[in-house]
Amino acid sequence: MLEIKDNTIVITKDDGTSEEWKIYFFYHMDERNKTYYFIYKEEDPDSLIVMASRDGTTLENVSDEEYDEANEVLVAYENDPKIEAIK
Repeated sequence: MLEIKDNTIVITKDDGTSEEWKIYFFYHMDERNKTYYFIYKEEDPDSLIVMASRDGTTLENVSDEEYDEANEVLVAYENDPKIEAIK
């Protein structure tokens, strides 16, 4: 299960333990009806990973195709001059 609060995703595992991941960027893809989250551990900013959610309460791994598409979106996001201006 996941909970989003203050730009943080709190992931609760089946055993009841939880982890906090910071949200770097997210977007929704209508064609797949999924939201893709780029998340990282605050203590390790290089730990950036991409996960997906269909229902907003659970996360799932992405396929290789989804990963490649998500990286293209991330590159476009990072190179957008409008985004650069607000960073």
